[in-house]
Amino acid sequence: MPKVLAKASSALKKLTTFKAAQDAFLHEVGAVYLSKAETVDAEELRNWQPAGLAWPLMRDLQRRATGMRRHVTEVDGHKVVWMEGGNTKGEAVVLLHGFTSSKENWLLMAPFLLSRFHVYAPDLPGWGESQFIHDADYSMDAQVARVAEWAQKHVKAPAHVVGSSMGGAIAGLLAARHPQLVETLTLMNSAGVRGANASPFEKGLLEGKNGLIARTFADVMQLFESVVERNRMAITLALAPAMYGDFVNRRAVNLHLFSHLVGRTPSEKLPGIDAIKAPTLVLWGEQDRILDVSCADAIAAVLPHAEVKRLNRVGHLPMIEVPGVTARRLRGFWHRNAAAVPLAQAA
Repeated sequence: MPKVLAKASSALKKLTTFKAAQDAFLHEVGAVYLSKAETVDAEELRNWQPAGLAWPLMRDLQRRATGMRRHVTEVDGHKVVWMEGGNTKGEAVVLLHGFTSSKENWLLMAPFLLSRFHVYAPDLPGWGESQFIHDADYSMDAQVARVAEWAQKHVKAPAHVVGSSMGGAIAGLLAARHPQLVETLTLMNSAGVRGANASPFEKGLLEGKNGLIARTFADVMQLFESVVERNRMAITLALAPAMYGDFVNRRAVNLHLFSHLVGRTPSEKLPGIDAIKAPTLVLWGEQDRILDVSCADAIAAVLPHAEVKRLNRVGHLPMIEVPGVTARRLRGFWHRNAAAVPLAQAA
């Protein structure tokens, strides 16, 4: 394994295009993981149903506490659920969650945005309350197309698009392929490229282990301890017991979705993130143990116009660990890149 990691670090110095950066992850990490990973039973996927346990109730209580409204539509044969709220005359903000996550990841940060902005937070197809279809395509290309279809129908465009982890990779491709939908782009601890330093999560993938997919309660506790740095114990003790049932119930589904993400390379015929023209903020927790902070430099090498901001003593989920600080960074970035005509007037 050290030879593989050394080779990847050396290759980073030669990255000049998105495809090269993307391949450094998909081929040097994703392919190795898939060759060793646990296989998924097709019958289990066909018969899978969401768990009716504690998390759905907690999800509803959280949403009601913010005053955001639940909406449902159909996109590419999927039921898609999203939260929406805030200032209907304000600029649009779209928040895309990461792997094993859901729209509720944004609820701690939402109160810092709702008075001024019109906020949309969807469950990506296959995740949260949105529908999973066992034989559907969940590659990056397919998910980007679905988000674009949803946004075109339901979001006051162009929007400030923020993507966390997997959601960052989707947000970046959305900005490249559908620039009319994106006013600004924020890549928050974003997936999609390989940094100079391998994270503990990436090292696990090279052994066929996925630390984001849980089998037991102990796995769920370890998952939260891995993704959170600030207030780690408090967040873990608050969320792990409530979400344990949902995480374990989704194990086969999450394995399947991850195999699509790392096993199906984005089309070379469609623009990659090196085509992004929108103002871009790369925001990263310095203590991220899932995607190392060196990934921010890899993205900056591909997008020289991007601002890079690092958050000290923060892990993989800034919007949960330091929601007020994260919102302030976002608001400042949006203010610096305000359109000549305010979106509220243009609507």
